[in-house]
Amino acid sequence: MTNCDDKICPQEGSRCHLPVQVSTAQQGVFVAAGSHSGFRMSHTGKPVVIPPELPGILKQFTKDAIRTQPEDLLEWATLYFSALVQGKTLPVNRTPDKVVTPNTMDLTPEVLTTMHEKLHKNGTVSKKEVSKLWRSLGLADDLLRHIMTVGCFGDQLDWIKFFALGCSYLGGTIKNAMTHALYILNSDSSCKPPDACVTFETFRFLYSYLAAVDREVSQAQIDRTITYLEAQAKARDGMVKVSDFVNSRKVRLG
Repeated sequence: MTNCDDKICPQEGSRCHLPVQVSTAQQGVFVAAGSHSGFRMSHTGKPVVIPPELPGILKQFTKDAIRTQPEDLLEWATLYFSALVQGKTLPVNRTPDKVVTPNTMDLTPEVLTTMHEKLHKNGTVSKKEVSKLWRSLGLADDLLRHIMTVGCFGDQLDWIKFFALGCSYLGGTIKNAMTHALYILNSDSSCKPPDACVTFETFRFLYSYLAAVDREVSQAQIDRTITYLEAQAKARDGMVKVSDFVNSRKVRLG
């Protein structure tokens, strides 16, 4: 650098060689490098204060991005910092000390939750939109193809059906799939783990859809399950709980 002022850094007690004119890009370099040195912007004369937590946040973000290898970094960064602000699980591959090949991550409840929060609002979404988000999260392409095939989805699809099949992949059985669905969709803040709740209408749609896809659950069994849980729901403002079916001898989902 040229044309530098020779100053004493108040924080460091050592000499700083900083340019008189600091561009916006150069300021970003100082921030990204985690410098705690104070410097003055020439057009205002005011010191720029770097928050002490910023270097740590940027360092962890960089490590998580390298570990996850998202296809769309900006899309993934939006999800990452939104989850960080809201105190939710970060969309990060947690496998330690392993080089991750892009688009090989497995689907997890946390990742499916992130996708649901992003896509559920419109009800119907495009296959292209789902695929873009899926790949931005580094998920395996073969699993996406499998879900698309099982659901017989075209260019446009019902998100709630895709979501249900994602829960089925996580759970392996209809009971476990519905448990995952209720945990992700929990619509009652008073319903605390290990319980979770959804409206009876939501439960009926998800369960009926998964049972139809499974093809091994008889219509009589589906009807008995729905009738029993509808009666349970009427006693508590139309809500179905995980505890209503997960360990109950009175109802068998599949």
